[in-house]
Amino acid sequence: MPEMPVKIPSGSIDLEARYEIGNGTGAALICHPHPLYGGSMENNVVLTLQGALSLWGWGTLRFNFRGVGGIGGRHGNGHGEVEDLLAAVAFLRGKGHETLHVAGYSYGAWIVLKAVLEGLHAASLLLVSPPLDFMDFSGLQLPSTPCLITLGEQDDYCRQESLQEWLEKQPDTAGMRDVAVFPGGDHFYWGVERDLSLKVGAFLSGRFRRNVG
Repeated sequence: MPEMPVKIPSGSIDLEARYEIGNGTGAALICHPHPLYGGSMENNVVLTLQGALSLWGWGTLRFNFRGVGGIGGRHGNGHGEVEDLLAAVAFLRGKGHETLHVAGYSYGAWIVLKAVLEGLHAASLLLVSPPLDFMDFSGLQLPSTPCLITLGEQDDYCRQESLQEWLEKQPDTAGMRDVAVFPGGDHFYWGVERDLSLKVGAFLSGRFRRNVG
């Protein structure tokens, strides 16, 4: 089924979102890049992730953080956006989705990891170019769940050296973590969207079963 527009209550505001129901109890939630730099649920990477994840028969939900598009409220400096993410999780739970996969691109990846600190549980994480050279990732940790981290070879906001240093400080989760570097790619993934989609599919194929009706 195609995506449908929905509203998700988050505190005193309603988030704009696009929801695809899927074929079962699994669902994937996708978080967009930085709201203050033009990030929204219409971003090319967000749309790529939605397309790749919907192929698994899962429900999908992409949404705008507060202050983006027609939503009220202001940018929440991470705190409000975590509240928005958890509200989106509650929406999916209310729709009967028992198994959740969570993806975040750039700022969205930062918000996902901050939500993990607040108790977010996910069957898998997809962290696309977590901006280690732009945001403060101190104190943020990967959970013991399958996780794919991607970045461009020329990514100035998530340099390979920075990612390696951060991963060396993470808990040992051998076999749970994949890292993919896209040759010639940068932080914005223009022209490598198909490569990203294929990598997401390959990562999931080794760990989960499709639910295609």
